[in-house]
Amino acid sequence: MGWLAQQPPEFRDWAAAVGRWRHYQRDQVLYVAGDPSDGLYGLAEGAFDITFPLVAEEPVTIHRAEIGFWIGESALLAYELRAVTLHAAAPSRVFFIPGNAVRALLAQCPEHWRAFYLLSHINAVTAVNLLAQTLALSVPARVARRLLRLADPSGVVSVTQDDLAKLIGVARATLQRAFDELVKAGAIETGYRSITIADQAALERYLNQQ
Repeated sequence: MGWLAQQPPEFRDWAAAVGRWRHYQRDQVLYVAGDPSDGLYGLAEGAFDITFPLVAEEPVTIHRAEIGFWIGESALLAYELRAVTLHAAAPSRVFFIPGNAVRALLAQCPEHWRAFYLLSHINAVTAVNLLAQTLALSVPARVARRLLRLADPSGVVSVTQDDLAKLIGVARATLQRAFDELVKAGAIETGYRSITIADQAALERYLNQQ
């Protein structure tokens, strides 16, 4: 499952021994910015929304994480409070590794620090990629990229336009203009709480639009 699947067998065996499964309902909060760190969270089913308190503590959605995503190592290993809020964007099954188990492992086997540096690197690359897209790409391009990532095998994205606007970081009116362009191009069709990719090739032509 994502980062954990890249680790050697003995590390995965340790995680299986100390970790435990948790289940969350849609919109259920896993932790809040400012909370003490309690461990690592790995997404096996469902989706995470990550929000950041930007202006007057108003949360801004900065990422919708998909299956295989892990989070929690930064605050845990820095002995700092959580910087973001994490909640389930859909019914989710999550593998939780307690923080005290992580610290005990590293005290006994410091060679495993590399695994946690790798996780921080993966998450840093994700953050930089999202920032680069926001700065360099048009709104239709960002919509196209997000829809292609979130679509199920049949090409359906189960998300409201309000939620998608938050994920992309634009106003609803701005998103609607991008939708109008993509619908006119035959790339997508909109429905109630869902969007369907009608022509993947047409949508992919927008991926690098600036």
